Amino acid sequence: MDHRFTFSIFTIEINGRPTLALQAKRHKDAERLCEHGRLRTKLSTITSHGTPLCDASATMKVRLATAEEAVLYRQATQSTEPSSDTSIVYLVDLDG
Repeated sequence: MDHRFTFSIFTIEINGRPTLALQAKRHKDAERLCEHGRLRTKLSTITSHGTPLCDASATMKVRLATAEEAVLYRQATQSTEPSSDTSIVYLVDLDG
């Protein structure tokens, strides 16, 4: 039996709003990204329509991406070079 994992695309919802898409082997791997304070800190400095994407009280939830979100992720990452870093695609319009 082949135990290799394929990558899935996950969406991070912030306060119920699909905000980021990323690729990971497992749901747990994507959730770990949310557990790091660095992501929350970074997202608090990025705005969409004048509002920070995240604040200290924001709820972050990981789920499998919808078909449309997966297409957006693949389109945004198809021209990038493979790397060991996690590629994050914003699903919202960013300011500036």
